[in-house]
Amino acid sequence: MMATLLVPDGTYTANGVTVKEYDLTQHNINKISMPSKRTLPLIGITIHNTDDINEARQTTDPEQYVRATVNGNMGTVRVHYYVDDDEAWQMLPLDLQGWHAGQRGRYDQWGSEAGNAQTISIECIMDGKGGDKDKRAEDNCARLTAWLLRKYGLSLGQVYTHNYWCNVRNGRKGTVDELNKLNDGYKNCPIYIRPHWDAFMHKVNGYWSSGAANDTLYRLYVQIGAYRVKNCYEEALDKALKDYPSAIVSITDENGNTKYQRRTR
Repeated sequence: MMATLLVPDGTYTANGVTVKEYDLTQHNINKISMPSKRTLPLIGITIHNTDDINEARQTTDPEQYVRATVNGNMGTVRVHYYVDDDEAWQMLPLDLQGWHAGQRGRYDQWGSEAGNAQTISIECIMDGKGGDKDKRAEDNCARLTAWLLRKYGLSLGQVYTHNYWCNVRNGRKGTVDELNKLNDGYKNCPIYIRPHWDAFMHKVNGYWSSGAANDTLYRLYVQIGAYRVKNCYEEALDKALKDYPSAIVSITDENGNTKYQRRTR
C-alpha cells in the first residue's frame, strides 16, 4: 500500500526553483519537538548535503524527507528546505530557528547554536556520483541560496557550510571561506559540495548578481567612525542600532576583515 503523500499548503517560485510549502508548525500531527521563533538577527544561510533516496512513485525526495520528519523518523533534525533536482520543499517558516548545525557531544553558543539560531538551512539531496541529477540538484540549491540572500539583504560572505559551525565550535580560526572549506574532522558537510565549494559559490554569485540587477537594488555604505578604544566603538554601535533601524551595521578591523555584522531590524 502506498503511503499517503503530503499535500503542500502552497507553491512559489524562487529563482526558477519550484518550492512547495508545508508548514510543520501547522501539521505536527505526531507532536514531534519543534524549534522556537528566531529571536536573534538572521546572519546567513547554511548549506548541507543529505543522501539521495529511492523515492516512491509519484513523489520526490524532498517530499519524502519532509514526510519522514513529520513521522518522527529524522530524529531531532529540523531544516527549513530540502531540495533535489526536481523541486524544493520548505517545512519550517523562515522566522523559526532550525536544528541542523550540531556536532554530537559538543555545545557552544557561538558554534552550532549560532548556526541553528541565526541561519536558514538548506539540505541539498545528492548521491555524490556527479551525474546529471546531482548537477541539477546543486544548481537548484545555488538558485535557492541566491534567492534567500536577495530576500534578506545578505551577502555572499554569509553563506556557510555545516563544517564552518563545527570548526568555530572547535576553536579553529580563519575567515568564513577558510572555515567553510576546512575539514572539521567530524561532519564533512556538505560532503558532495564542499570539495568544489568555490565553484558552487561562483554559481550562487551568478544567480545573486543577476537577480540583484533585475530587482534594481541600490545600496549605500557609510562609515560612521574609526576607533582604537573598544568603549568608543561600542557606544557608536549602540547609537547606530538605535538611530538607523533599517541599516546593516558592520565592524571591521584595520585590515578590512569583518568582525561583526548584523541587521538592525
